Order: sequence, then structure tokens, then C-alpha cells
Amino acid sequence: MRIKAHLLFPFDMGLELDFAGKETQQIFKEISSHAVPHLSFEKQAISSASLAIQVYKFGVGLIQISFDVEGSLADAAQLSCFAEKIHVGRAQIVNYCQSLVDDAIQHVQKYASYRYEKRLTEADVYPAFVLDEFLTQEGITDANEAIRRHQKELYGIVAGEPQYEKLSEFALERGKLKNYGYYADEVIMVERFGAVVHSNEAPTVLELIKLAYSQYWNLRAYNFILDGELDDAQVMLDRLPPYYKFWQIPRQYQRFSREAMDFGQDKLAIVESLYALTGNLPRIDADWHLRTIQSSIRHVFTIEDLYKTVNVKLGRIEEAYNSAREFLSTNFFILLDIIFFLSLAWSVIDTVLLWNLSHR
Repeated sequence: MRIKAHLLFPFDMGLELDFAGKETQQIFKEISSHAVPHLSFEKQAISSASLAIQVYKFGVGLIQISFDVEGSLADAAQLSCFAEKIHVGRAQIVNYCQSLVDDAIQHVQKYASYRYEKRLTEADVYPAFVLDEFLTQEGITDANEAIRRHQKELYGIVAGEPQYEKLSEFALERGKLKNYGYYADEVIMVERFGAVVHSNEAPTVLELIKLAYSQYWNLRAYNFILDGELDDAQVMLDRLPPYYKFWQIPRQYQRFSREAMDFGQDKLAIVESLYALTGNLPRIDADWHLRTIQSSIRHVFTIEDLYKTVNVKLGRIEEAYNSAREFLSTNFFILLDIIFFLSLAWSVIDTVLLWNLSHR
């Protein structure tokens, strides 16, 4: 069987992009494409490999390494479970992809509309396999029948389970594989750790997988940024000066105002990016078949849940900064009241003393 393997490596750029000219409406842009020499898996050479790098407007880049595999689903499962053992020259695939990240970020600096101080630097490889003539080889026309015949191998691919051959009926039933194919002869299996596609729309489905995985990575990046913001806000809240340390209040109020303004800029960029992230693609939105597949793939990567989590964190951080400034303002006015009453008391005492002196 001829299998097309696609290894996807996402990376956070720490940027929001704004494409110019005719590319303004595009959600992504390809910035590099070339052959990959010396690709190997377990010391076996892989020929005709290619690499492409594309960047999405919402701040995530994606490195895609593609190559053909002549073999069975068991070979694809082996590749999926041990993708980190693939080498480009002497470098492991993850290290090789990471070596390309800085150059890719530098290349798209001209499109940057906003920059974050921190960016997510974790690494992960996502394997997706496009099967050619899968059902023809099986001699059937029903995709579900083919899935039943190769249930364990497919489980190994999409779940990244290296001991898939030993899986019990209980495990297979509990983690039952889902086929998101719209037609009876389609195999579209997408899970968090891998994907298998056999469809006439395979190129478009692959693009939907790449988009959803990039969105998932983007939301993880926002969670990373906001976790840092939450920690900073908590530390600052713990160090709020009481009213009797009045000399610290103006400095702390100024600091919170500055941090709140910086966070406000981050929030605006994130909200704008989230709007772009959840927006519909015109061609997909007009095609019921592809829209159904897109909805299923987004559900696999928990896009909506992560979106809600990001929004909750945005609200909590903003509330923390507002509460801190309100606390400092209240303490400052308490201090002013104390100063006023002390000044009034001193004026009364001074008046009494002057009155007494004038009558002596």
C-alpha cells in the first residue's frame, strides 16, 4: 500500500501577524519549501522527503515534513509511535525542526503587528497519514469494514500506542475509534496523537487538521502567557502595601497601572487573534461535507474548551489588576483623610495655643 506520511511540527512565534497586499485575507502563508536529504528511520533511508514551513496569522508556525511509505498500516503505526526516532542527518527530527524555528520567526518579522515578551517553546511532532487506494486493496467499498479489519493498527497510529497488538477487547471498546468520514468510502480518523485519512478530499482534510492543530497550539501558547500573567498579578497582590506604609502606595499604584496597560495591550492582541482563530473559512463554511469534518476535528483538539479557558483567564487577570488598583486607591484616600484630620486637629490646636498666648 502506498502511504503518504506527514509529520507536523508546530511552534509558537510569539507574534501576531498581519499579511500585506493581496495576502491580507489569507489565514496562512507558506514561507519555505524544499527537499529534505538524509531522512532516515531506524537507520533505514527515506527518499523523496520534502519540507514546507507555513505561518498562520494568529501567531503559530507549522513545519511539515512529507514522504512516501511503501508498506502496511503496521509500518505506519511504527512510524507514528516512534516518530521522534526519525533523523535528518544525525539530528533527531525534533531537534532539526527546532533549529529551523528562529530563522522562520526572523523571516516573518516584517509581518508582525504585535510581539509578546514570552513564547511557548515546547516541542511535539504530530503524524498524519494519507492512504491511497486503501479500500481497493481491501476489495471492499465500506470504510467501516476496513476499520474493523485493521482496528489495532489504526489504534496504534492515532493513539500513539506502541503495544497496540496487545490491546484487549475492553481497551478497544472503551477507547473506540471514531471515523469522521462523511461518505461511506471515507476514512477520516483524527485523534490527539495522530490521524489517518482516505478520502477524495484528502488534501483539504489535511489542511483542516493542520489548521486545528495550529489553533490548539496557539491556545496552549495563550494559556502559557496568561499563566505567567496570573502568577505576576498574584505576586503583586501579595505585596500590596497597607495604608500605614503610605510612602510605598504611589510607586505601587504606578507599577500596577503600567502592568495593567501592558496587559491591556496583550488582551487586545489575544482577543483579536481569538476572533480570527474562530472565524469561518469561506470555502469550508459553504460546503456541508467539509464543515462537518472541520467541526469534528476541532472537537478532537478541544478548541472550544481551550477558547473558554483563555477567556476566563483574561477576565481573572483583568479583575486582579482592577482590584489591586482599587485597593491602592482606597488606601491612598484613607491616607489623605488621615492627613486631613491631622491637619485639622493641628489647626485647632494651633488656634487654641495662639488664643491662649494672645490673652496672656
